Amino acid sequence: MERKDGAEASRKPKIATILVSLIVLILVVLTGLALVTVGTTSHIPSSDFVTRPTAQLSTTGDLVSFVSVSDIAQNGLAVGVQGYLMTTSRVPVTGAKVYMTYYLQGAYRTQVATTDQNGHFDALFPMNWTGSLLITLTYLGDSQYQGLTQVMSVAGEGM
Repeated sequence: MERKDGAEASRKPKIATILVSLIVLILVVLTGLALVTVGTTSHIPSSDFVTRPTAQLSTTGDLVSFVSVSDIAQNGLAVGVQGYLMTTSRVPVTGAKVYMTYYLQGAYRTQVATTDQNGHFDALFPMNWTGSLLITLTYLGDSQYQGLTQVMSVAGEGM
């Protein structure tokens, strides 16, 4: 009989240990999910995503290019992209819509920025990244400037 009691006594701590471990694991996973959600949605609301127009790129007017495209860093983290849209003779293209498409949370997302008087554009993204981010920049063009699509790799945090 003592053997049975000893066996039962040794099982009880094992079951209690397993239950406590399981509860701790569940709490850690839930905490991690909450942190990931905050980290990827705190910068920009989903309403800032747009659908890229399906219009064809303009083939008339001056040639343009994207210049000095780089990450935007805040507190040492890459949080967006900036650059310039200029003609091949380095004249800024002002008031142009630049569409920036990248892969986020299992889907391609597009944001749009309008160039200022210097041809500068920028957009903050709803996440930060390490390594390189592939981004497709698109300017549809108009009667004065030709349209352009260019895929670029932008270095992020740690690069």
